[in-house]
Amino acid sequence: MSYIKYLISSLILLSIFSCSSKPPDDDAASFSTHKEASIEEKQRKGTEYLAYEHKITIDIPKEEIERVFNEIVSFCAEDAKNQCTILHSSLNTGDYPSGNIQVRVLPNGVDPLIHLASKQGKISNKSTDIEDLQDVIVNGNKRLEMLLQYQSRLTELEKKSSSDIESLIKITQELSKVQSDIEYAEGEKAKLLQRTQTDIVHILLHTSSYSSFWEPISASFADFGKNLSEGISQTIVAVAYLLPWAIIILSLLYFLRIIWRKTRAK
Repeated sequence: MSYIKYLISSLILLSIFSCSSKPPDDDAASFSTHKEASIEEKQRKGTEYLAYEHKITIDIPKEEIERVFNEIVSFCAEDAKNQCTILHSSLNTGDYPSGNIQVRVLPNGVDPLIHLASKQGKISNKSTDIEDLQDVIVNGNKRLEMLLQYQSRLTELEKKSSSDIESLIKITQELSKVQSDIEYAEGEKAKLLQRTQTDIVHILLHTSSYSSFWEPISASFADFGKNLSEGISQTIVAVAYLLPWAIIILSLLYFLRIIWRKTRAK
């Protein structure tokens, strides 16, 4: 009897210990999110030449896609603090609705934007791509500095060659070319700096699952007439392509049969 009591007590203590030692899933997910944010923050502080591009795919009920799409677009348009700019947006409201939004925003505006989009549905895919533009930016700055120095020397030569018309014309032409190169280099520098100072965010809204058991069946019945007509048209096209070949093959077989009969008769 004492042995049975001891066994029951041990089982109760073991079950209590196992339940208390199980970590909550929400806490684990939150820890993972904070860890990712901490790593990204350290990378941003470590170098100023990294360009970030975030991609997020969200599964949303088909009847909610248009509303969520408009909410995200409006949110970005009103987020002047984080300089949110819509680079691309497209909405499909057909049988299989979807939305695609691409924005450029300051790093502090990425999380609020992703939070707004993700709370409307279920995240099916999320990724971040990082491009190191240090070599491109450094080399571009060196080239721009060399062009500015060259422009300065040409300007000095222009002043000294004011009496020599032929030299003055050549220097003026070279100055014009250098000025164009400087403007192009400055434009490229501005684009690269903008790319490192702001993030690109792609948001894809789609429906990957049906809301009811009968929805795919009803959709099939709705498209029955269209599919039937397309099937008939494709069959007619196939017959049109195969008919000449059938005639050629039958004719060839007929002549081969005649030749075979003559050969056999001999």
